[in-house]
Amino acid sequence: MLAGVMLVTMFPGVLRNLIARAAAREASGLFAVPAFEWSWFFAPMTDAQRLRATPNLVYAVLDFALAAAFVGLWRAAPDFRVFRSMGIYLTMFGTVMLWDYIGGHPSRWFLSILTAPVLTVIAAQSMRADYRIWRWVVWPYCLLIAAIGWFAMPDLVRSSPFELTQIVLGLLILQAYRGGTLRDRRIAAVFLGLFCVRWTASPILGQLTHIPAGLTIGSWRWSFNSAAMILLGAATLVLFARDLMEDRREKQRLASELAAGRAVQQVLVAEKPPTVPGFEIHTVYKPFGEVGGDFFQILPLAGGGALIAIGDVSGKGMQAAMMVSLLVGTLHAVAESTTSPGQILSALNRLAQAHSHGGFTTCLMLRMDVDGGVTFANAGHISPYRNGTEMDCENGLPLGLVTAAAYAESRFELGSEHQLTLVTDGVVEARNEDGELFGFARTAGCAHQTADAIAKAAHAFGQDDDITVLTVRRSAVVAV
Repeated sequence: MLAGVMLVTMFPGVLRNLIARAAAREASGLFAVPAFEWSWFFAPMTDAQRLRATPNLVYAVLDFALAAAFVGLWRAAPDFRVFRSMGIYLTMFGTVMLWDYIGGHPSRWFLSILTAPVLTVIAAQSMRADYRIWRWVVWPYCLLIAAIGWFAMPDLVRSSPFELTQIVLGLLILQAYRGGTLRDRRIAAVFLGLFCVRWTASPILGQLTHIPAGLTIGSWRWSFNSAAMILLGAATLVLFARDLMEDRREKQRLASELAAGRAVQQVLVAEKPPTVPGFEIHTVYKPFGEVGGDFFQILPLAGGGALIAIGDVSGKGMQAAMMVSLLVGTLHAVAESTTSPGQILSALNRLAQAHSHGGFTTCLMLRMDVDGGVTFANAGHISPYRNGTEMDCENGLPLGLVTAAAYAESRFELGSEHQLTLVTDGVVEARNEDGELFGFARTAGCAHQTADAIAKAAHAFGQDDDITVLTVRRSAVVAV
C-alpha cells in the first residue's frame, strides 16, 4: 500500500519533470517535440502484412464471443461478479487484438498496459485469493507507465507492467494452491497454464531464451499468448458455469428447506390461541427472516385451567423446526399422563438430549389453575412477569445439555388485577442501530402492556430475532 501511495504521489511531479525536460531540449535544439501525428497510434500496412495479421482478427472475434457469453451469464446471475470481470477483460483483450489487426501496433503497448492489471483482478476473484495488498502496487505502477510511456524510453520500461503482473499472478496461483479448496486449485491450474505460456510474450525472457512467441503457419502468425487467453476464457467459462449451477442448486435446496420449515412452524404456532374458560390469552409471534426456533403451546385441561409452554430452540432452519415439532409432539403425549411442569420438562429434556445434536432449548412450563394458582418450572428461559415484576424461580439448565437435569417447581397467585406476561429472548435482545439492547429493564417496564404493544415496541427498537409474546389475564367470570 505504501508503494502505491508513493507512486501516486510521485506521478504529477515525474510528469511535470519530463515535460519540462522535453521543452528545454526543444529550446536548445537537441530534441524537438513532434506535433501530434496519427503514426503515434497507427502504422500503414501492406496487404501482405494485413494477411499475416489475420490471426489477430480471429482471436478478437473469439475473445468478443467469450466476453458476450460471460456478460450474458452475469446478467442472469448478477451476484457472480467474476462473470462481469471476465467479460470486461476479454473485451479489452479482444480490443487489443483488433487494434493490432487494423495497424495499431505502435500504440498497442498502451492498451496492453491497461489490460494487464485487470488479469490479476480476475485471477484473485476466480481463485478467491487475497488481492488487497497487490492492488495498491499493480494499478498505480501500470497507470504511471501508461502515462509516461508516451515519452521516449526503452521498450523494456513499457513492458515492465507485464513482468510485474506476471509476478503477482504467480503469487496468487501459489496462494490458491496452498490455502484454497479443490475448486480453487482447479482454477489455479488453468491460470498456471496461462502463466507459463504468457512468458513467451515477455520481451525480457524472449531476449534471454529466444523462445518463440508464436507459430507461423503459411503466411499467418499465431501468438501463443493470445491462443492461451482463448483457452483460459473457455476453461473458466465451463468451471464458472459449473459453480453457478451448484450455487443455484444449493439455493433451491435451502429455499425448499425454508419453505418446509415455515410450513411446520405455521402448524405448530397457531395464529389464534385456543379458548380456555376463565382466562383471556393473547399471543403475538413475529418471525425474523429465516425459520426460527420460537414456539409456544396452550393445552386446555379437562378439569379446567391450562398448560402453557413457551420456548426457543437454538439454531434456525429446518433442523430447528424439526426439533420444535419433536418437542411439541412429546409435550402433548406427556401431558396425557401428568400436568406437573417439572416432570414435563424432565421428559422434554430426555428427548432433547437424544436429538439436539449439540444444540439446546430453553423452555418455560406453566400450569394455570382455575382458582388463579400458577405452578411453573423453568429450563433456562426468561422468567414470567406479573404486572411487570419478574417472578422468582429456580432456573434449571436448558433442555438437551444434561440428561439427569432436574427442574424445581415454584408457585404464585394470579389475581383478577394481574397480567401474566411471557416472552422469548427476541424481545430482550432486540438491538438498535447503536448496538444497544432492549434489555430486561425495558422488558419489565412494558410487561403490563398488551402482547401486541410489547411486540411492536421490541420490533420498533430493532428486531434481531424471532419475537414471541404471550399474555394471560383471568376473565371476569371467575374473578374473585
